[in-house]
Amino acid sequence: MKKVKKLITALIILTSTTFICLTSLLSCTVIGGGFGVYFTFIHHYKGKSVVDEWHETDTFNDERLVTIQKQKDKDFVILNLADVQMCDLEDTFHRPLIHKEITELVERTHPDLITLTGDQTWSNENLISLKALIRWLDGYKIPYAPVFGNHDYGNEYNSAVASLNYCSDLYENGKYSLFKRGPTNLGTLGNYAINIEEEGKIIKTLYMVDYGYQTSILPAQVHYFNWLADGIKSINNDEYTSSMVFMHKPTMEFFGYQYDESLIQDLKSKGLTDAVAAHYHQINETNEYDNVRYTFACKTGELVFYYDDGENYLNGGTTFTISEDDVLIENHYVDRETYHIKGSDNVYVD
Repeated sequence: MKKVKKLITALIILTSTTFICLTSLLSCTVIGGGFGVYFTFIHHYKGKSVVDEWHETDTFNDERLVTIQKQKDKDFVILNLADVQMCDLEDTFHRPLIHKEITELVERTHPDLITLTGDQTWSNENLISLKALIRWLDGYKIPYAPVFGNHDYGNEYNSAVASLNYCSDLYENGKYSLFKRGPTNLGTLGNYAINIEEEGKIIKTLYMVDYGYQTSILPAQVHYFNWLADGIKSINNDEYTSSMVFMHKPTMEFFGYQYDESLIQDLKSKGLTDAVAAHYHQINETNEYDNVRYTFACKTGELVFYYDDGENYLNGGTTFTISEDDVLIENHYVDRETYHIKGSDNVYVD
């Protein structure tokens, strides 16, 4: 009888082990096959090649600018989404949850503009995810303005299925997108500026700075944004406009260091009040140094990593509410189970 029991036990263990091995093999085959099919049929999309060089001697014209209108006597709300970081295959079943989270943020904060501070996608599988994101954003019928991060068109520079040029094409073709392909001799393509106007007056300029794949902002970019600031001054009654900078990676000024020669330092003398960056995932705070507020934007979405100590987690979006006299900066946290905003905090009130 004992021998029979041992034999039955051995058969059960053997059957279970075989089932687990076959299941694992099948999963690997499906996943591996998925990658194989993906990279076999979805080739590298190069996009249109554009040559549009800028030089310091160029005469300023407002064709380099994008304009959005603010309603009179109404606060202007910017919702920032940071490090969404979707990829095509691994996140197939997560994308609906990310969509749900972004929709909750949009419906609860009622933004006039959505900014995205880079790493909207990650890895070399970016085509399906980026198209999905743009489709969602256009569906909200709210203007949106992205900059690129250090993963948007590949883990290595331009190694993704959708290249830098093709990502730029997709953004430029977005129905509500304000993205404007910048000069092609500034390292990358996402350098542009947005003027927020109210009854013909510029109330705020947003400088969208793209240096995600570079170790630092290039001198040519510094010269370009100075050129833009001076040009905007020339069409604004010879006055510099109040301005904000949006970028993916924070510069050293975000950590309290000050430099005599840098983009931030130059723009400080030309109306800069705020600088916004992302990249770190686990930091969302605002600090002020030398009359400029530096905000680490809250990471959006549960993909990749974010701060989570078991009780508190930093996952959601950051709003910048521009009124006549001040700027209110708030983080909005989305619950991981209900996908509703579970709370907000005032990071900074000017």
